[in-house]
Amino acid sequence: MSLDAFRLDDRVAIVTGGGTGIGKAIALEFARAGAHVVIGSRKPEHLEPVARGIRDLGRKSLAIQVDVRNAEQVDQLVDRTVAELGRLDILVNNAGASFMAPVEAISPNGWNTVVAINLTGVFLCSKAAGRHMIPQKRGVIVNISSIAGEHGSVLMAPYGAAKAGVINFTKSLALAWAPHGIRVNAIAPGPVVTEGFEGVLGMGGEEAKETYRRVAESVALRRWGKPEEVAYPALLLASDASSFMTGTTIFVDGGPSPRH
Repeated sequence: MSLDAFRLDDRVAIVTGGGTGIGKAIALEFARAGAHVVIGSRKPEHLEPVARGIRDLGRKSLAIQVDVRNAEQVDQLVDRTVAELGRLDILVNNAGASFMAPVEAISPNGWNTVVAINLTGVFLCSKAAGRHMIPQKRGVIVNISSIAGEHGSVLMAPYGAAKAGVINFTKSLALAWAPHGIRVNAIAPGPVVTEGFEGVLGMGGEEAKETYRRVAESVALRRWGKPEEVAYPALLLASDASSFMTGTTIFVDGGPSPRH
């Protein structure tokens, strides 16, 4: 198979949560493959350095502040992308957030906030993208879920529930929009080292280091993943190399431990 199938030359992509971590890695990898990339985040200070990196690769980029829980802001993100770059070919729903707490300590507001960011945001962004992808009879949506959506999470129950919803919504949307030529797939990463985690690790002392070690031991490959190791499968799903894939979730988790 020709490597040209993995190219994204002159396609237009939106990556939410594109200022740091996995979203940043995906945005830059898409640009290296030839795409023009719009990145969105609630924190604008994270966006412009990534947008500059995309432009340095010879591609166009917009850095747009957006809260994926806000339908109006999401519509503005998509409409501005189409107005300034001409169309929308790819959407990566990567924006996410969580906190750690036992179920009995989670407030309704805490639950609703996590579900809104991780699940409702996927719905709102997909719906907004669909307004442009359906008429053009072509498009790709890549949703970032988590292994917590498959296995649950003791200390991040709303996150696990929301990510399970993402996996199910991916299947539903793939079936609904296949007649329009739109493919919808998901990636469920395992433990991945991002800037945010490195900051927590640096402040957490020996206890944080022990947690890091224990998590690594729960993975067959005995290590944490890197953001680019999620970006590569995202490139596969965004490109024509996966043209016969839809409704699928790829687990990028280093494999289960032999103990499991």
